[in-house]
Amino acid sequence: MFRKVLAATLAMSSVRASAVAQEAPAPAAPSYILNGYRLSGVNGVDQDALVATLSHHPGEHITEADIKADTDTLNSALKARHIKGQLFATMAEKNGRVWVLFDFQYPQTPIHQHRWLGSQIFDGNVKISSAALAAATGLKAGDDLPVERLNAARQAIIQAYKKAVPNADVHVGGKMRINPEGKVELTWHVTEPK
Repeated sequence: MFRKVLAATLAMSSVRASAVAQEAPAPAAPSYILNGYRLSGVNGVDQDALVATLSHHPGEHITEADIKADTDTLNSALKARHIKGQLFATMAEKNGRVWVLFDFQYPQTPIHQHRWLGSQIFDGNVKISSAALAAATGLKAGDDLPVERLNAARQAIIQAYKKAVPNADVHVGGKMRINPEGKVELTWHVTEPK
């Protein structure tokens, strides 16, 4: 009788252990070592003082979720100072270390409401040519540039890398310069995987 109970207990234990072994843990979000922050484009405030209020400091580990939280913190600080505009965050990564670059854009005056592409250039791309990335974005000189189209172009660049370099973790950010007529000089910053 004891042997039957022991055998049944061992059988249940092995089933439970195998069931636990099959449950794979969720992959951890990529973590980076922070080199520092840079904030540009905000007039009339101490940009370094704003950055100093962020909860992460150089040398600490951060994730993309932390960068989003830091962006939200800066947005709140700018709104509290009644500064209107849009804050963009990009990440420049090398060997697991990152600079987080915040670029503030003031709202466009009515003359800027119609934005159109003058040119686009690419920075940091080595594994895919600039011509191939430009083709991937689908953007041509003279095209209207609503936010949705810019986001779609950014995703197209990421997809081009996924096709050319499978399992690659590429980061893409953009910066725009807009002249009074609404002509946009667009720079894509690409951080390629090693």
